[in-house]
Amino acid sequence: MPKIQTFVSSAIEEEINNIVLEKRAEGADRFEANLSNTTSMLVELGLRVYKLQRNRQEDGFSQVEFNKVMLENMIKTSLISQKLLRISSRSTEIKGVDDFELSRMSAQIKSGVDTIMEQFFPQMFEDE
Repeated sequence: MPKIQTFVSSAIEEEINNIVLEKRAEGADRFEANLSNTTSMLVELGLRVYKLQRNRQEDGFSQVEFNKVMLENMIKTSLISQKLLRISSRSTEIKGVDDFELSRMSAQIKSGVDTIMEQFFPQMFEDE
């Protein structure tokens, strides 16, 4: 097995030693849990993470770009819906029907959105 000499900070050495101690506390002996094989395991894990990140970059997927496109489309959809709601609320067929008044529909929509958002983010609405 090849030997690689590396220098790490004291904090890193301490973290690795803590992992070794945890393994030994769980029943591993000194051959199963030592500084050398634990460091080797961490290097292997680091290489896997590094390769995955490089593959994601090569794939061309960008989470930031995806979020930007999704937000832009949600804003467009919201603005279009608002305009359609205003246009519809002025229709002569529904004039005078309380359920179709723009202010009442807006309040109903807000209430519905709040109910759904509370399911996903309950702590945000408890603080209000």
